[in-house]
Amino acid sequence: MSNFKLKYLDSLLESGYIRVPRKVLNDLYGSNALEQLLANVYLFLFSRSYFATGTVIRDNKQFTCHRGEVICSQEEIAAIFGLSVWKVRDVLNRLKERYLIEVENKMGISHIGILYYDSIAGKPRQKDAMEGKSDKKRQKERETEASDTTFSLKGHILDFMSND
Repeated sequence: MSNFKLKYLDSLLESGYIRVPRKVLNDLYGSNALEQLLANVYLFLFSRSYFATGTVIRDNKQFTCHRGEVICSQEEIAAIFGLSVWKVRDVLNRLKERYLIEVENKMGISHIGILYYDSIAGKPRQKDAMEGKSDKKRQKERETEASDTTFSLKGHILDFMSND
């Protein structure tokens, strides 16, 4: 195997992963052009969202960005997908109607929050809280969290992602 292929594989394995609802993937590879676009933009936003709170500087303006949020302009999204700004607004509104995102415009920049981010991406692991607990107690918490997440996904996310 060539050195290039190994470097690519290493970078792939180290780059991190995101969990994606199957409905989004089905829409992405389906035949409905609008659903493909919605899935594509949703995945883009999800992949660009922050996994921890941080500071973002855009156009010499400072913003606080929390876990599950993206700060970008609608013009950027339009350029990435080859759309008009009006079409981007339509797509964002449709995603909002499905309770997948929330959008707040601040000083010409869109502050986009992915709703139910922790249910989809998984809650961040808190090492300090887990260190003193027994293995049985940790296992029970994981089972409860997995059960709660499954219920949350079935009860909220998937219903809102169904076709209009």
